[in-house]
Amino acid sequence: MLELLSYQDWIDSLEERAAKISRIQATFSNFEVLPRLGKLLVAEADECPECNLYWQKLQESTEHLDQFFDDGNNYSANFDNLVEEILSHLKMQHSIRPKGYILSIYSIVGMGIGVAIGALVGWLFLAGLLKGAIMLGWLLGVMSGWFAGKHKEGKMRKANQIF
Repeated sequence: MLELLSYQDWIDSLEERAAKISRIQATFSNFEVLPRLGKLLVAEADECPECNLYWQKLQESTEHLDQFFDDGNNYSANFDNLVEEILSHLKMQHSIRPKGYILSIYSIVGMGIGVAIGALVGWLFLAGLLKGAIMLGWLLGVMSGWFAGKHKEGKMRKANQIF
């Protein structure tokens, strides 16, 4: 069993191991999520035994970070599965969402509502300008959804629910 490191010690160790990996491989493997993921797990570990367990597993999985791309091992596949499992846990148990997720959902919903209202107004009142009414509805819907999503994510960020 690996000795559990503090967050800062883990980050220092991670940076040392990541220096041996090419930038392209690190980008394709989504290693940039590790600092944020570790910080969330540490924050929740005192109150959530599963987060504490995931924090231990994350440290164990990154112990072999410099060997992820060597032939004949499954470190990378195990790491990807663990990250997916952790993200699922954070979403289901702690209502933590990725940055931009809420913004995207609100924008898409706003766009759909805007197009529907624009089409309805265009059909009822502006028969010759239906396309213009739909485009205006689309634009207003996207903007409304974007602002509402930005506001919601701001509240979630303050509550530490954004990843």
